[in-house]
Amino acid sequence: MKKFRTVAAIVIMFFAAVAGYFAGAALQSEMGGAILFAVIAGFACVIYNMDNRE
Repeated sequence: MKKFRTVAAIVIMFFAAVAGYFAGAALQSEMGGAILFAVIAGFACVIYNMDNRE
């Protein structure tokens, strides 16, 4: 189950980075948006996993 959560977190961060890339493109800062969205999603995944230990 731990490996599934890790893979799910990585997939979520990847899709958040892609969404951030396109959102940042509207503001002329593609990589900044991608990094920002990926970091926010990563923190959310870490907090979720810490809160829901089995």
